[in-house]
Amino acid sequence: MINKNKFFFEAVDLVNYSKLNCNDKIQFFKEFNVQGNIAVPPNDGSTEILHDCTATLIINESKVIDTIEGSSLEGQHLSSKKLLILGKVKFTVYFFIPYVCNYIFHKCKNVAFSEFIIIPSDTRDDSILKLRYIIEDVSSTLISKSRLFLNASIFIEYSDNS
Repeated sequence: MINKNKFFFEAVDLVNYSKLNCNDKIQFFKEFNVQGNIAVPPNDGSTEILHDCTATLIINESKVIDTIEGSSLEGQHLSSKKLLILGKVKFTVYFFIPYVCNYIFHKCKNVAFSEFIIIPSDTRDDSILKLRYIIEDVSSTLISKSRLFLNASIFIEYSDNS
């Protein structure tokens, strides 16, 4: 596994996609969703009002894995290397209960994920990895009186620039 100190991890502002420099061709990336659900106080329409939901990306470990070289059925170039990323998304739900005045409650939920990104064939385990990410969307939907569905859409790019 790669030491956490070997990461250069840059968050790109959600509202400023121009930082990605859309003129450059993005070759090594992954876009994925992380989903979970969380128990909230029972909702009969008046006991609780959802105020906000946020998500934070936390990378725990990664590993460079040797794979096959070639082309996928979708036409993607397979470079013979993949970066396995293990992490979690920390969802924080903010809500208030009308009969408890002027107080916003929050509840957190960590949802684990593992994803692969195809990376250049000359990438080594001991090199510093440059990753950029955007949490594109965070949404929450009440699916029952006491259960909230959470979803975060995430874009991670491996930057090959030195």
